[in-house]
Amino acid sequence: MRRLANILVFALALVLCASSSGAQQSGRVFKLGVLALGSAEDQQNRLALFREPLRELGYEEGKNLVVESRFANSRYEQLPVLARELAGLKIDVFVAAGEPALLAAKEKGENIPIVVVSCDPLEKLLGSLRRPGGNATGFTCVSADLVGKRFSLLRSLLPQMDRVAMLYNKRDNHELEFRDAEEASQSLNIALLRFPVASAADFESAFKMMNEEKCDALYIFASAFAQGHWKRLAQLALDYRLPAMYGFREFVHRGGLLSYGASNSDAYRRAAALVDKILKGSRPSDLPIEQPTRFELVINLSTARAFGIEIPPMLLARADEVIE
Repeated sequence: MRRLANILVFALALVLCASSSGAQQSGRVFKLGVLALGSAEDQQNRLALFREPLRELGYEEGKNLVVESRFANSRYEQLPVLARELAGLKIDVFVAAGEPALLAAKEKGENIPIVVVSCDPLEKLLGSLRRPGGNATGFTCVSADLVGKRFSLLRSLLPQMDRVAMLYNKRDNHELEFRDAEEASQSLNIALLRFPVASAADFESAFKMMNEEKCDALYIFASAFAQGHWKRLAQLALDYRLPAMYGFREFVHRGGLLSYGASNSDAYRRAAALVDKILKGSRPSDLPIEQPTRFELVINLSTARAFGIEIPPMLLARADEVIE
C-alpha cells in the first residue's frame, strides 16, 4: 500500500508540474515583427487580413501577442535598418511582406524565423518548396506563372492589341516573369515594351513614353513596390487611357481595368497558420512553402465603359467580382 501511495503521489506531482508548465506557456506574450516596403496606409488592409486569422488561432493583441510594424515607405534602403531595429526588439517571428523585406530580414534578422508573403518564386531564395531550409518559409502567389493567362485575358478584351507596356521597378528581380512574358507574347503575336522605374517620381514620364510608343495596354508587374502605389497607377492608366492588368483585386477597386491572381485573404490566412506553427515550436525549414489553391478574376465594368471596351458575357460570368 505504501508503495502504491508513493506512486500516486509521484504521478500527482507530474500532473501538477505539467499543468504549471502549460500555464506558463499559455501565459507567454509572443512578439511579431512586420516588415514591409510600402506605407502603413498601403498595408492596413493586408494587416487586417493577417490579424483576423491570428485571433481565430487564439492570439489577442494586448494579452498574449504584440505586433511591431515597420514600413519603409517605398525606400528600399530603409528595409535593412528597420529589420535590424525589429531584431533588436527580440521578436519571435518576422512577417515579411514581399521579397525586398524578406532579403532584409534574412540579412539583418539575426536568424529569427521568417514568414514571408511574396509574389516571387521563393524557391530561388529559400530552396525547395517542400523543404525550404534555413530560417524562412511562407506563401508565394506564383505571379510569374500567370503572365500568359493575364495576356490572354487582355487579348480577349482587346482583339487588336499589338503593343503591351510592362511597368516594373528596376530594383526588383523579375527574370522569370520576363521569360514567361516573352513566351506568351510570341504565341499571341504581340510586342512587349519595357518601362522600368526607380520610384513613383518616374511614373508620369513612363506613362508619357507609353503614349508616345502607342501602347495598346499595360501590364503592371505584381510586387511589393507596385502594391504601394495602386491608387496612383490606376489613376494614371485612366488618365492615359491605357487598359491595365494587375495581379490583385485592390488595383481594380481603385479604377484599374482587371486583375487576375491569388487571393490576398487566402495568402495572409495561411501565413498566420505558419506563424502559429512556428510559435508552437516548428522550424521554418520543416514547413513547406504554401502556394495558392484558387485565383481571382476581378473586372471594373465602369472603367471598361470609360475606355469603350465591351466585356464578353462569358468573361463576366467567369469573374469572381464585377465592379459596376
